[in-house]
Amino acid sequence: MKAVRILERVLTALPMSILMLLLVFAFVRLLPGDPVDIMMGQAGNVSQAEIDALRRELHLDRPLAEQLSIFVRGLLRGDLGYSFREQRPVAAIIGEAFPATVELALAGLLFALLVGLPIGVLSRR
Repeated sequence: MKAVRILERVLTALPMSILMLLLVFAFVRLLPGDPVDIMMGQAGNVSQAEIDALRRELHLDRPLAEQLSIFVRGLLRGDLGYSFREQRPVAAIIGEAFPATVELALAGLLFALLVGLPIGVLSRR
């Protein structure tokens, strides 16, 4: 019976995960401005050949369905992609923020234990 419940949850989570993946992909593509123009705008005077090369490198010259396929395959390999704004790998950006995130989560947990637990015990009386 427990295995059936776990299977139900997995089968429910799978479509939701796919939907979230599609939404993230769509929202990134719907952001205003062309990523290549944004990246090259910081470089100054750039030739059309350089713009086209970057567009090919980022797979932005391909149809959306193929871009989605490349995005999903990258995620399955653990490649979170490249930040257009920061111009570096997303994994590196997340890695830099991870220690602060863990610190905040542990501080919140400690606060919940030190404040919430006594309040819960007192309210039970």
